[in-house]
Amino acid sequence: MNPQLIRRWSYNQLKSKHERLVINKNKNNRQLPMPLTLSLLNNDRSNLTIDEWNLLSNIIHAYDEVNIIPQMKYHLEQQSSLPPKLRLNPSKSILIFKIFLSTFLPFIEHSSYFHDLSIHIRQILIQNNSEIAGTLNSIFVIREIKALDNMAFITSCTSIYGDEVIKHSVQLAARLETNGILVKIMILILAFSTNCSIINPYYSGSTMNLSSALSVLNIQSMLVTMFWKYLIYHYGFSGAVRCFNHLIKSVLDILYSANEMRNTYHENLVDTLVEETKRSLITEN
Repeated sequence: MNPQLIRRWSYNQLKSKHERLVINKNKNNRQLPMPLTLSLLNNDRSNLTIDEWNLLSNIIHAYDEVNIIPQMKYHLEQQSSLPPKLRLNPSKSILIFKIFLSTFLPFIEHSSYFHDLSIHIRQILIQNNSEIAGTLNSIFVIREIKALDNMAFITSCTSIYGDEVIKHSVQLAARLETNGILVKIMILILAFSTNCSIINPYYSGSTMNLSSALSVLNIQSMLVTMFWKYLIYHYGFSGAVRCFNHLIKSVLDILYSANEMRNTYHENLVDTLVEETKRSLITEN
């Protein structure tokens, strides 16, 4: 072998090459993806417990059991098919609104937590929360069935509620959270509030003692905790904050309209439904 053909390396050249190899190796190590675990539970990004997932499922199932959306679509189609004079009869919209508001009551009655409470506390919840929670449910259903696109419905409603209330209802429906699951959970959270409506000083039977209030707050706390975890699971922390804030704003808008746009017919309708439900709670037992 000719020694002149052997490539000669200085110490500095060898050291430089070794350092380059080490750097490249480290870069490759940093770029290797972490292997995914085969466990689906470990891949689940949510913090919801199994009980909380079951609670969420039960809420959606309870609402869907009393789902009136197909029925309401049928009523609107029937109203639109009538001759003009009958089509604009306010009694048709009165029937529809009565169904809207009455649907909230069987929804809360499907909750096992509701039946864990005494009859007196259940009556207070119905008394205090039916108007606001029921109105939120009504706006949700109105949006889902596109009732505000039906001119016969709009015209007959305007004759009952007035133009300002209908315009405000259009705005509320347009701003309402688009995810129906979140709205359904929010309705139940309001239902288990000690009082989410405007306080009526003339109705003394709508207050709870401390022990009863704590029982209701425990249920609401359980619902809100599950709801918050579900929001974070879907939207991340910042998105959950924005979404929850948006839902609270919708509830506050409903409270504002209930206070500033009082309607005698609507109040009488709610009062009648509330009293009928409270009496039915006694008869059931």
